Amino acid sequence: MPEIDITNVVQISVSTPPAGLANYAVNNLAYFTDATPLPEAAASLSAGYAVYKSPSAVAADWGHGSRPYQAAVAVFSQSPNILTGGGAFIIIPMLAGELLAAAILRANELVFFGGVLPGKDPWVDADPNAAPAVDYSHAEAIDAAKTMQTMDKLLFLASPEISAMDEGGLFMEIKEAGLTHARMLLHTGDHLQFAAAYAGRAMSTNFSGSATTATMHLKDLAGVSPDPLINETVLVRCQAGGVDVYVSIAGVPKVFTSGTNDFFDDIYNLIWFKQALTVAGFNALATTSTKIPQTEPGMSVLKGAYRLICEQALNNGFIAPGAWNSPELFGNPEDLRQNVVERGYYIYAQPVNQQPQTDREARKAPLVQMAVKFAGAIHSTNLIVYINR
Repeated sequence: MPEIDITNVVQISVSTPPAGLANYAVNNLAYFTDATPLPEAAASLSAGYAVYKSPSAVAADWGHGSRPYQAAVAVFSQSPNILTGGGAFIIIPMLAGELLAAAILRANELVFFGGVLPGKDPWVDADPNAAPAVDYSHAEAIDAAKTMQTMDKLLFLASPEISAMDEGGLFMEIKEAGLTHARMLLHTGDHLQFAAAYAGRAMSTNFSGSATTATMHLKDLAGVSPDPLINETVLVRCQAGGVDVYVSIAGVPKVFTSGTNDFFDDIYNLIWFKQALTVAGFNALATTSTKIPQTEPGMSVLKGAYRLICEQALNNGFIAPGAWNSPELFGNPEDLRQNVVERGYYIYAQPVNQQPQTDREARKAPLVQMAVKFAGAIHSTNLIVYINR
């Protein structure tokens, strides 16, 4: 008996969701080195870099006595560390005669990283009797700091010299230039160990978690001794210069931070926030199998993607409800103030019917504006005790 195919009645097609972007691995820490790897590292470094998740893996490629291994030990010894935030330790060999800024730009085309730890030490490697070499290293560090500022990445720059805070010194130049993405770290002992440990502890936030964002102030660093030359006078200079140090407070070793060149966590969290918004906006457009129309419902889809990132920032502690104290107002000022008080953020999009015709013809979304309130952090406290007899 002949049968009629069921597709005459029911037809089903399965549509595969369009691909989107994964979140940027902001906790990837890139270590740039002029050290020579072991011969057996050739396969690991075939792409121009190698990704590591443990010091032992670094030792297998670079040797136990190498600077890359020592840096990896300092990074992974922290708890939490870059692995907590889903990051990795990426070693990038520098080319002969290559400057750090050029190496960063070259490596940026190879692999994503959120922070840079220089493996070559200009203060140790440069001949102190050869002024041009020292000046060259100074200029190289400034150039790298400028490059990182434009790329929304972090540079962990350490010095063993208190004079770096003098007029014309490296740290003073960085501060005066407003290069907030360069973290200035001073340790008159093992400054490279301090920088690696600081970076490993600093870039450890899992932004998908609850109350996971942190300040570096008063944090412990495994494997680092307090700087014996940081007294109250030097600490005051560090506070004024935007320099972070590792000191002994009542016998307890702690990081002491300065916000003069902005606090690390504000810069770090904002880098994550910007990149997360970028991915959210892209995926809202790229993973829609039809289209997002240039209508108010269409804009609600786009704003909804951004709102999810704001809620994530609220959950991880980057932003928090509070009063909007800025004179900068947009959208409905009362809605802005109320939303920031209640949720810590406000999202406003220009009405579609007010969009310029040229933008509409170019299929651009109306301008989206966002206000967010940083949660900040408490770094000190004052207490007054009133006694009555």
